Amino acid sequence: MRLPESSRSLLLPGPQPPLSHFGATLLKHVITTGVRFAFHSLGAPMPEGAPVRIVGLRVFLDRDRLGEISSDGPAAEALLGACLDPGGRRAIPRGALRGALAFHRTRLRLRFARRPRPVAAPPGESSAQLWELFRSAVAAFQPTLDDALLGELVASFERRAERERGRRLGRCLGREAFAVHTGARADLSSLGVVDPMTDPWSDSEGVEQVVARRLDEVPALGDADRAHPLRGEFREAYRRALNPIRATYLRLASDARRRGLIEEVGDAFFVPFELTRDLAGDRAPDWLRPAVTSNRAEYQSLLERGSPGETITPATADATIQDREDWMLSPIWPLE
Repeated sequence: MRLPESSRSLLLPGPQPPLSHFGATLLKHVITTGVRFAFHSLGAPMPEGAPVRIVGLRVFLDRDRLGEISSDGPAAEALLGACLDPGGRRAIPRGALRGALAFHRTRLRLRFARRPRPVAAPPGESSAQLWELFRSAVAAFQPTLDDALLGELVASFERRAERERGRRLGRCLGREAFAVHTGARADLSSLGVVDPMTDPWSDSEGVEQVVARRLDEVPALGDADRAHPLRGEFREAYRRALNPIRATYLRLASDARRRGLIEEVGDAFFVPFELTRDLAGDRAPDWLRPAVTSNRAEYQSLLERGSPGETITPATADATIQDREDWMLSPIWPLE
């Protein structure tokens, strides 16, 4: 079976709302860094550029960009499959890759028993210090997110290999999403849209009642479906990381508004991640306000449309799936 051109099935499956421009570019940065770490950990060449594309303000792993950094041979083909088609099947080729997967499976299952500590945000910094505090918050969580992304790849490899051996696998979920599905107590700070512009479920009034009422709209769990120690960890770890990152970024945005660089705090979420340092400058650059206006308009227009599917192929490149009513359920959508 030919792999899709782009896919978000590995990390963010199911219906997904558009992200703010800050949220999409921050996620692009985190995934790019995580993919480089994962490929290096598994003995594959690391990408020099971003192995992702943004479509409709959703972030997809991209086959061509991943293919450019993969060496030839069965290991490279298996790696691409694990990235783009976690629901597929393929045996893990013999050699160094198999040993690396076994090592990291053991290491990661032990590491995920620990949670990263939120980054403190002391008062009274200058604009430049606020920006450094924000960047430090992003950097502080990157190692945990790197491991979470690597864990998703390890799980994808192993589940594809099990299917190749003829085993029928159910879908799986991260720990907190599984708790929601089964009626157990969940850490709602680990659930929510993967965008720092939005609050986690723990800070969203009434979300538990709404989700409980609409849970039957999510693919039902079967007897074989289960919580997985690695699969589904990235989106929960990322949402946990976004909470303190959001707090530090809001302080930077409030300072930028006070100094007249932006008109309202929310404007900061329409600034691309790689340009956020300009919010700590002495004056607003010429590009800032037109970009905020244009990006906000694009985001609003995407809210009125369906979203691209989980995968993009030549036949579906321009197609949309009208699933806006399910966007809020994305944090608990099952994974293959």
